[in-house]
Amino acid sequence: MVKATSSVDLSDLGRAERVNELRRRLATMPGGGAPAAVRAQSPTGDASVVSASAASVATAASEGAEACAATEISVVPGVAVPESVAPLLPGGVLPAGRVTAVSGSATLRVGLLAAATAAGARCAVVGWPELGLAAVAEQGGRLDCLALVPDPGPDPAAVVSVLLDGLDLVLLGPGVATAAPSRARVLAGRVRAAGAVLVVGVDWPGVELTLAGRHCRYGGLGAGAGRLASVSTVVRCTGRAAPARTAEWVAAG
Repeated sequence: MVKATSSVDLSDLGRAERVNELRRRLATMPGGGAPAAVRAQSPTGDASVVSASAASVATAASEGAEACAATEISVVPGVAVPESVAPLLPGGVLPAGRVTAVSGSATLRVGLLAAATAAGARCAVVGWPELGLAAVAEQGGRLDCLALVPDPGPDPAAVVSVLLDGLDLVLLGPGVATAAPSRARVLAGRVRAAGAVLVVGVDWPGVELTLAGRHCRYGGLGAGAGRLASVSTVVRCTGRAAPARTAEWVAAG
């Protein structure tokens, strides 16, 4: 049986109460490896970083994660992604301390959440009340490592800042408006300091890495009949100092 995820209702709370409630919830979340803030204090390639990554993979494998979790551990700190997307990214992960934009397919966002939580990463989704949790679970994700903030209130950036201090990945849904460049720079600094990953929309200022997903094929459907068995998505990765690369990722339907 799939465990329920944590949903945080902040709609009736003041700013200080929001912060306190978020911190209380974060302290109770499970997950593998060291907290994001602790990981950020280790230099890239440090043995403690590799050890934490290995612990996350071991946890995922013991809970029935995909065989890709047993592949070679990268010395680049970050958050796990689906196996076929990994070759597109530095070190095969969403790099810690960076802001990454995801555009196009919602399936890609779901796949990123599933892969990250399956590896033990603690994640939060802000401003996406329509997120299909069943889809995350079907992709192998751990819902007990996923917190939801459907309505972050009038100051989403303050909520995101608190989440970044305690979690590995924070994903902003369509309910979060694009920040002004000055506010986006402040959040980017928080991301670097925490060693976390912030996933935003494509119009977000100061993005360092972009993943664009486009559905290209559906499996299991016949001529007007059948059940959807898989969705193939072409994923294109672009960055400030890296050539564009493309791969196809197949998600279970």
